[in-house]
Parts: sequence; structure tokens; C-alpha cells
Amino acid sequence: MARTAVTGSPGFVSMAVSDVNRSAAFYERYLGAVRDTFDFGPTAVAFVGWPAFAINAARPPSPDTTTIQLWWRASDAQALFEIAAADGVPILAEPFDGPFGRTFAMADPDGYRITVYERDQPLFWPPRSG
Repeated sequence: MARTAVTGSPGFVSMAVSDVNRSAAFYERYLGAVRDTFDFGPTAVAFVGWPAFAINAARPPSPDTTTIQLWWRASDAQALFEIAAADGVPILAEPFDGPFGRTFAMADPDGYRITVYERDQPLFWPPRSG
């Protein structure tokens, strides 16, 4: 059997949503997603980046039964929290300081948990003194 190389992380993530346009607007406004220029038709939108991700209406979503959680890094999680909360976005976890820096969680239009954090790879937690 031939050997093959596989990346250590996903190269593409796709989520089922109930309303593609509403969800695309959410990801663009709050998380800075940039749409791919390819027209996937009225039932899907892809976004550029790594990993690339897409939303689609191929099947009804069920956030109550999924274990998927998505994390986005932000330069100022507190500022994004204030914008999202003022707009009435459901907040699932209030901002707190933890191993990934300032962190909070909100729900996207289909109820998927979106965690926003400020720092990757906490090497030492709690912080060392001295």
C-alpha cells in the first residue's frame, strides 16, 4: 500500500446552517470572514483562510446534538464582546481571563458555540511569577 501524507489539522471545515445569508452576515460582521469569490449558488458560501470554511444549507443543523465548537482569535476579545452583546447576539460565556487570554463565547444564528480568545498556545498557566 502506498504511503500518504496527511496534514495535522483540518484543511476545510463546513457547517450546516438554517439560513446561509444570515449566517454569512454573522461571520463577516463579527469574525471578519472574507467570502471566496467563487459563486457556490444560493445554498452555500465559502470563506478564504486557513483552514478554509464554508456554510451550507445541505441539511438542517442541530447544535444541540453536535460536539463541534469553533474558536476565533481576536486582538481584543472584550471589544468584540461589547459589540456583539450590544447587537443582541446571545452570549454563552461572559468574558474571563484564562489560559488563552481574554475569552468569551457567543452563539451564531444557528446556536453553534463560537469561542473568541486572544492568545494561542498557553505555554504556562497560571503565569509564573518572578
